[in-house]
Amino acid sequence: MYHTLVILCVVSSLLIGSHESASVEVNKLLKDICDHVQNIQNRTQGLLDTYLSNQGAPFNGSHFSAEQLQLDGLPKASIPYRAWRRMTDEERLLENYQAYSVFQEYFQLVLDDQRDLSPDQTALLHLLDELCHDLAQLLKQLSSAFDALRLPRPLPIKDPLSSLDQQSSPFQRRLRGYLVFREYRLWLLRTHRSFTLLGIQSREAQ
Repeated sequence: MYHTLVILCVVSSLLIGSHESASVEVNKLLKDICDHVQNIQNRTQGLLDTYLSNQGAPFNGSHFSAEQLQLDGLPKASIPYRAWRRMTDEERLLENYQAYSVFQEYFQLVLDDQRDLSPDQTALLHLLDELCHDLAQLLKQLSSAFDALRLPRPLPIKDPLSSLDQQSSPFQRRLRGYLVFREYRLWLLRTHRSFTLLGIQSREAQ
């Protein structure tokens, strides 16, 4: 009997230690995602300014605005607060993963457009290339979050660019890049809030 109790105590101790270790790992991953998103946010406004300054008129004008325009196919970051707050961990992760998978495709398109439209703007092209790298890293972190939270991995997205007009004018292509940047910045804000909330809930559950 004593021997059995000792074994049970040892097993319980190992299980508790394993759970605590997993919780620490999850919290660290969520914090890493928040930090990565914050770093991307800090660089994105400067990159958007650089992008607009290299597009010519009217994009580089001080009064340029296209607030009423939307780009079909882009995931929209705007969501009612109550709906956002009631999302499950899986829904929150899935929407973020799918959104950035779409943005990854669109920013590759923006980079290809700029290589054609502004081939001499090496600084801009380099910054766009870095942005694509940042997105790939973020998607890798989000994939790890599914595993850490023991959620099923998402299915690959369908090609979000399949319906795009391949005959777009240079103006339309430059405007498209701006609209992609604008919605991307809103998603970064939403993601930071979402993963801050996930981190709080994860700590409270310990």
